[in-house]
Amino acid sequence: MSIKALNYALDIKIGDPIAKLIFINLANHFNDATEYSYPSQELLAERAECSIRTVQRKIEMLIDLGLVKKIFRPNKTSLYGFPGLNGYDTSDVSDCHIQKMVTTNSGLVTTDGVVRTINNNRIYNNNKKNIKNVLLTELVLTDELKKYATDRELDAEEILEDIKLWNEQNGNKKKYASLDAFYMNWCRKEARRKPKTVAKVQSDQKDGKVAVRAEKGLTHKQLVFRDNIVARVEKLQHDPQWAYTNFDRLRSEIEEAMRKGSLDQYLNEKGLN
Repeated sequence: MSIKALNYALDIKIGDPIAKLIFINLANHFNDATEYSYPSQELLAERAECSIRTVQRKIEMLIDLGLVKKIFRPNKTSLYGFPGLNGYDTSDVSDCHIQKMVTTNSGLVTTDGVVRTINNNRIYNNNKKNIKNVLLTELVLTDELKKYATDRELDAEEILEDIKLWNEQNGNKKKYASLDAFYMNWCRKEARRKPKTVAKVQSDQKDGKVAVRAEKGLTHKQLVFRDNIVARVEKLQHDPQWAYTNFDRLRSEIEEAMRKGSLDQYLNEKGLN
């Protein structure tokens, strides 16, 4: 546990109670030696009393705000860094009088003593001053961002156009601490939407070769409908039936039902119709 990281998380204004609680829990597991926090999402969900999917969404929110930097590790818990922590100063100290207990022949008595304590009421480098939010309209597609999108089999220019249209729809008022991080996070979300599985089908060729055909993807309307169903389930966490829902599995089941044309039957079985 890092006292500095914990105080830093407590002082940050986020505007979202669940995100703040998850941020505090990340800080509680911060290691000063490695400068990273690496609790599991399951532990964070248990501590925040929410679903794993909610933890994932709130961490993405913290990343968008520039408060957390995530490093993915295959088959291990991810590493979470605090980019603004080094600019956070708790070195201000002041004298204060407290009552100290000392042992004498007549037992425990109190005596006035002067001690040096950290004064957390003064923070010279407030996080809001350190992090300068920039309008999303100033996003520039650099070679690094193009490569980031291309590595995920995405069209970098198309992603930029989607972001611009989304921002225009919201009045071109969106501001973020890191525009590059926002773009990369958008790419990650789009990459997760892409179908990654392939289906092998036997061809009619005489040599018996197997032709590989990519599994049909879902339309944008279907993806929105799927996300709406998931959002409904997230609001039913108080219901024992949905309390420990694996949202990744739920998405996969909905997508599979859509591809098979049995969505109505699936929703009826789950009581979601």
